[in-house]
Amino acid sequence: MPAPPGFRELTDASGFAAANGPWFERVEKGRVIRAFRPGPQHGNALGIVHGGMLAAFLDSAMGTTVWHALERRAVTVRLTIDYLGPGRIGDWLMAEGEVVGHDEHMVQVRGRLYGPRHDVLAGLGVFSLLSGHRNLKSRS
Repeated sequence: MPAPPGFRELTDASGFAAANGPWFERVEKGRVIRAFRPGPQHGNALGIVHGGMLAAFLDSAMGTTVWHALERRAVTVRLTIDYLGPGRIGDWLMAEGEVVGHDEHMVQVRGRLYGPRHDVLAGLGVFSLLSGHRNLKSRS
């Protein structure tokens, strides 16, 4: 199934995102929404999306929020997740974050992952800001 209007595929994904994608993104009025449609490879023995996959996806969306809000790369220091409902295979799942506080070294982000019927995860994260001079390593 194609992505809903306004979402673009993140074709430059590497590592975990490339192996578990495709992932999509929409930016509107400074708000970043990440999304994906989980397939059978994302499922657990119960036939729903594995909780680790959901947590990793929300973590990535929250980190992206830091980049868009502060134009700084960041790494996760702490991530607290509340599982609210199942993520279902084939659903369009979306995640977004909101920076709720920061200083020159750390950022606090509130995150939410949701599907067409209900919220799936809520999260709070603390991220360490990387040096502005640090570049991402590209993989050939």
